[in-house]
Amino acid sequence: MSPANRRVQPRVVESGAVAQPAPGGPWRWGAAIGTAFGVALIVSTSVGAAWLARRYVTTSARFAVASVQVAGNERRTADAILAESAIVLGSNVFSVDLDSARAAVLADPWISDAVLSRRLPHTIVVQVTERRAAALVALGDTLLATADGEPFKKLEPGDPVDVPLITGLTPEAVSEDREEARRTIRRGIELAAEYEQGPLARRAPLEEVHFDSGGACTLVVGRTAMEIVLGGPPFRRKLDEAARVVAELDKRRAQAAAIMLDNDVRPERVVARLR
Repeated sequence: MSPANRRVQPRVVESGAVAQPAPGGPWRWGAAIGTAFGVALIVSTSVGAAWLARRYVTTSARFAVASVQVAGNERRTADAILAESAIVLGSNVFSVDLDSARAAVLADPWISDAVLSRRLPHTIVVQVTERRAAALVALGDTLLATADGEPFKKLEPGDPVDVPLITGLTPEAVSEDREEARRTIRRGIELAAEYEQGPLARRAPLEEVHFDSGGACTLVVGRTAMEIVLGGPPFRRKLDEAARVVAELDKRRAQAAAIMLDNDVRPERVVARLR
């Protein structure tokens, strides 16, 4: 049969069936466009709201820094710590760079740690931990040292001086072996505390703890600067022996310039050099 005479069968749609639009047709494109428009509207609304909120909290007078609360300080005043932090009263509480302010506070040798936080709506809290001076250390300059033996600042007017003075260390020795220098300073602090608990402390206050290059120790005590040459440990026994020698000399109305207790070969041998 030729194409011209071929009969075209009509398309029959069964009763109850609904003709569906072809895939990719105008119906699907319209739905996609509507969805995209809705999403874009939501996003733009959220961005606008966030921008307005940010603008409010960064410009509103409600969030201007009205106070800086400093806690944990004893040696340093709150005003000094505020000045070091460079936090400006009246500035926006969210614009304060807490990390930079903390670094500035930690540059103070008295401050060993600092934690800064915001307390909304208008307060900055600065919690500090201060170092405590446990000794004076003669190292060319006189330095303050902590109880763990770490020198942390030069002695200045107003700094505490009612702590043991430790001598004999050199800057070169500290540079060569800092940890050993710290151990020596700790040993001096502990020995000073042990002396203060003994019978000689009241009549002959401790003036100096001296270490020679080999680590042997000598105490300088009293207004007459009597030397108690201890050498090495055990120090408690040697301090008790020094007290007995001084008591015996008192009976004889004599004074010692030095008491030698550093004979480790014959520890029972004690030599007193009289004035």
